[in-house]
Amino acid sequence: MAVRQTLEEQVKAPIENPVEMNLHMSMAVKNIRKIKNYKPLFAKAFGNGDVTEDRIAKAIATFERSVISPPSKFDKFVSGKKDALTDAEVNGLHLFRTKANCINCHNTPYFSDQKFHNLGLTYYGRKYEDLGRYVVTKKNEDVGKFKTPTLREVSENKPYMHNGLFPELANIVMMYNAGMGRETPKGDQINDPKFPHKSEMVEKLHLTDEEVF
Repeated sequence: MAVRQTLEEQVKAPIENPVEMNLHMSMAVKNIRKIKNYKPLFAKAFGNGDVTEDRIAKAIATFERSVISPPSKFDKFVSGKKDALTDAEVNGLHLFRTKANCINCHNTPYFSDQKFHNLGLTYYGRKYEDLGRYVVTKKNEDVGKFKTPTLREVSENKPYMHNGLFPELANIVMMYNAGMGRETPKGDQINDPKFPHKSEMVEKLHLTDEEVF
């Protein structure tokens, strides 16, 4: 896979990726040119209203550079402001770091280990099958693995998980508490080298109802 050196290069990738927008950049240009309201915006940004591949990339990249996560209550708390979190939130942080095992993957200031894990939600051989990282690497061990997302501003980014399966955070906590999905091979799948295996880190948490909610 080619390494993209700039954000402008990167933003073109999902547009043309067959498993994302699956649209050639030339078609994106034609489609955007048809939207009259964009012409004055391009003129204001670039000097004239001409829509090109490079200008689309520059516009999207400029927007992405403006998306900056502001300091959170957690940031203030770890910086020494002891009253930044309520007692309930401090208890939640304790669970996050201990019994709930969240910090195993959601660590560092970015709240992500930047690694790929299988949570048992591959739906292998079923209607909503999603092979995850395997689609890119073609390695059997990557079937069903997805990259740990950041939790910054997580309350503003519903629905959750790679497939939007969970509408609320509480749904995710309940699923993790139950040990997530169960991928059990059946019939021909028993000898299937691609059959996905859930990460060993994912196990029942035994959280109480009070701890979950």
